[in-house]
Amino acid sequence: MPDVTTALVDALLGVVGDPARVSTGDSERDLHAEDLTYHPPHRPDVVVYALGTPEVAGILRVAAELEVPVTPLGAGTSLEGHVIPVRGGISLDLSRMNRLLALRPDELTATAQAGVTRDQLTRAAAEHGLQFPVDPGADATLGGMAATNASGTTTIRYGKMRAQVLALEAVLPGGRVIRTGSRAPKTSAGYDLTGLLVGSEGTLAVITELTVRLHPIPEATALVRASFGAIEGAGRAVSAIVGAGTALSRLEIMDAWTARAVNRYAGSALVEGPTLFAELSGAPATVAADLEDLRWLLAEHGALDV
Repeated sequence: MPDVTTALVDALLGVVGDPARVSTGDSERDLHAEDLTYHPPHRPDVVVYALGTPEVAGILRVAAELEVPVTPLGAGTSLEGHVIPVRGGISLDLSRMNRLLALRPDELTATAQAGVTRDQLTRAAAEHGLQFPVDPGADATLGGMAATNASGTTTIRYGKMRAQVLALEAVLPGGRVIRTGSRAPKTSAGYDLTGLLVGSEGTLAVITELTVRLHPIPEATALVRASFGAIEGAGRAVSAIVGAGTALSRLEIMDAWTARAVNRYAGSALVEGPTLFAELSGAPATVAADLEDLRWLLAEHGALDV
């Protein structure tokens, strides 16, 4: 693609109206050239910070008219490589679209702009005894998590991001704004456009607003670590634990190589062999009963240390 022209920058300034939010400076372009992966960086030609859906729509209209590629960006914590603007063009930064629009404890839902982060929503929901459960291991934006159908350590209980998104506002290429889904927790009416956009990684539309489910914070939590002599035993234990229907909220497996790496990095004293990490959560009596079942299952499948 040829260098960005003055006409493109002028057109973008006409949309956002603030020169501080349209940048062709080297430092800004470098910050938007890479993610947290090993993929080689590639600078965009211009960085634009949007503050709302109308601005995103205007930016995409300009891009369509001038045939300039657009790469949306949230917090830049993803590992998929999709936020790297490999064809240059516009890096559309949504991180300043960070308003929590509505928190409805009685409905167990929240509506937020795409730039609201997971921790930001979690703190607000916690005041009402609620949580947003998807935990990808980084303080990612909700829009980015929806765009990548993020998962994490709690997926075994709550599912991936697609299971938590009820409705979306998004902008199509060319600038058309659409709304998909609704706040209703149960509906099968119409095409599942929300499910189509979740996981599309910015290739179908730019997500600007989303309504997500909230869940009660469990009363009690128990953490278990178990080491094994062989990875096969740990794998069989996983199948048994899941099949037993225990109140799992997290279940992760670590091989010997990873355990050694963690010890060297963190100075910890993990057993350097296949290891399971499990979290049980729920009512205290349920957690206590399931904890005993979990210990028995681990021993039955050859756990060396629990």
